[in-house]
Amino acid sequence: MITKIPANLSSGLLPVELYDCLPVAVYICDRLGYLTFYNKAAADLWGREPELGKELWCGSWKIFWPDGTPMALDACPMARALKEGQPVTEEEIVIQCPDGTMKNILPSPVPIFDESGLLQGAVNTLLDITEQRQGEKKQAMLAAIIECSEDAIISKKLDGLITSWNQGAEKLFGYTEEEVLGKHISILIPKDRLEEENLIIDRVRNNKNIEHFETVRITKSGKSVPISLTVSPIRDQKGRIIGASKIARDISIQKQSEAQLQKLYDDIQTMNSRKDEFIGMASHELKTPVTSIDAFLQLVQRSLKLEDREKELVFKARNQVAKLISLISDLLDVTKIQTGKLVYTFTNFDFNDLLKEVVEVMQQNHPGHEINLNHPAGMLQVHADKQRLEQVIINLLSNAIKYASHTHKIRVTVQNAPHHLQLSVQDFGPGIDLQEQEHIFSRFYQIKKPNGNASGLGIGLYISKEIIDRHQGQIWVESSLGKGATFSFKLPLQLQD
Repeated sequence: MITKIPANLSSGLLPVELYDCLPVAVYICDRLGYLTFYNKAAADLWGREPELGKELWCGSWKIFWPDGTPMALDACPMARALKEGQPVTEEEIVIQCPDGTMKNILPSPVPIFDESGLLQGAVNTLLDITEQRQGEKKQAMLAAIIECSEDAIISKKLDGLITSWNQGAEKLFGYTEEEVLGKHISILIPKDRLEEENLIIDRVRNNKNIEHFETVRITKSGKSVPISLTVSPIRDQKGRIIGASKIARDISIQKQSEAQLQKLYDDIQTMNSRKDEFIGMASHELKTPVTSIDAFLQLVQRSLKLEDREKELVFKARNQVAKLISLISDLLDVTKIQTGKLVYTFTNFDFNDLLKEVVEVMQQNHPGHEINLNHPAGMLQVHADKQRLEQVIINLLSNAIKYASHTHKIRVTVQNAPHHLQLSVQDFGPGIDLQEQEHIFSRFYQIKKPNGNASGLGIGLYISKEIIDRHQGQIWVESSLGKGATFSFKLPLQLQD
């Protein structure tokens, strides 16, 4: 780059040192159009250093019209200013640097004449307006999105005066843009919600967004509309918060759907409640005649002289009646759980004594099975509902006997820790599939036997879980196919308040 302007072009121009210090790109051509000078800003703008005295009219690598059409070199603004002897202003061009970068440029070539009026050359300043044009494109795109949005998009100053209003806002609230510009945003806010505006502005001033705030706004016709509101700060070029942008979405349909779902849920709850009440009533009514049947069978057993075959039939009949009584009791407990009426009576007692009694009875009723009991010596005091815990233990042992029919072995283990106890009932049956383990404590879930048939009504384990939960404990199962199953529960020795 030369650092001296030819004498015939220096008249009326700034010293060359000052041109090099300018942040604006400047270059000079002689009257024939050859470059004779350019400053550092011009070289940076072009992305190259053209050879002085050999390149014509412009130092750009490539030039285009604003629409992207290639521009002939002799049609560039500098060439026209020299040919016409007139300044060229307000004509934008696009240049491409050697690295492929495209830039929007606003040139201002001015011819230079000597004292006699003869053309000596021209000086050109190049203003890079790339960021401005990109910003304008973004603004235009954003404006198009805002205008076409179905959501209401509104901007306002910090004093609440509305500054912009899109078609979505007009559609939602009924006001035209002319009707609301300059008006206070409170024309949309119900009187009992005016305090919301102060809270919103306070958050905006503190550079905080508001996202999906559900509230109510008023239309031009006075109709209340439920909306979801998102608010963001608006900043000026210096980053100062000068206003707020609001996006309001009509959620009327959503609210209607929520109301319908709530009504449906309430209806289902009512139906379930009535169903549970019916099951409870039916169970209660069934229990009396079934208990009477068992009493009659006991009377037959004691007072009549029966043959062995007849005794066996009466014994089997009583077993079936006992199962039916147990089933009715379980159904009654289920309804009590659902209605929150299952009663608990907590007392202090020796858990080991309870366990030994239950195991002894189960062993007598199932002499073909071997129940091995392993528990710590001495007393194991707990504070719990004795009858309900007995119900859980019987249920776990009954299931183990049912599923360990071919091995006839069951292991019961009690572990005593400082603040809790753990009981485990292990069978050596076919095991339980992992998918079934996930649902095994659900109401009415039936475990499938190896032959594919389901067993029971799926009530016992559901009731057991509710009892253990009520005792602030945990119940779980560990099993793998072919290796049996172990049901365990853990209880605190004393309940926490």
